[in-house]
Amino acid sequence: MSVLIRTFAACAAFAAALAVPAYAGGDDYEAMNDTEGRGPAYFGFVRDTRGSPVPNAEVVLRPKTGEPVVLKSNLLGIYRSHITKEVPPSDVEVICGKTGYKQSSVIRRPGQDGDMLIETNCTLQRL
Repeated sequence: MSVLIRTFAACAAFAAALAVPAYAGGDDYEAMNDTEGRGPAYFGFVRDTRGSPVPNAEVVLRPKTGEPVVLKSNLLGIYRSHITKEVPPSDVEVICGKTGYKQSSVIRRPGQDGDMLIETNCTLQRL
């Protein structure tokens, strides 16, 4: 009987874990609970054409008006940052680059107006 209960509990826990959405940047930042008013979180992966992460790639979040935000991807090719909440996500261009590479594509996951998580993935091609 106790084996049956443990098996059921393990299955329920596994099903609950699958029901939670996962984002490229992980889940340690809760953009939906942004109490400081920093605005949406822009995040994603920088990868090469084979799908491998590109660490220390420069990522520029360039709004149509205002100052761009420049940051680097981490060892896993992940980046995350903000631009002020006054800038709508549709006015922000994401540009990625690194010495020895050229940008081959930038793909933004479709979202809704008012989204607090803006995922944009970059692919770089080795020169």
